[in-house]
Amino acid sequence: MVWKPSRGIVLALIVSLLALAFAIYGATVSPAEAPARPSMSSLSASRFFVLLPDGRVEMTDAYTRRVFRWDGHRWLELESHPQSRPTPR
Repeated sequence: MVWKPSRGIVLALIVSLLALAFAIYGATVSPAEAPARPSMSSLSASRFFVLLPDGRVEMTDAYTRRVFRWDGHRWLELESHPQSRPTPR
């Protein structure tokens, strides 16, 4: 029996199709569902900037309220008030 190049191509094609079928099957069938996560609001969605009349900037995010002032070269943090963190249920 003489080995022909077309047999090699057909064999490689069959093996690659089987590998693709196993990959698709493995991706679609999960042994268990993932546990549900509590919904958390994103930090960028809950961040607020306020320009105060005296040139200060107040930034409030989910956990702190900070006030900054620009001195011409860098931002200086004047005050920071941590807020209570929400407890996950």
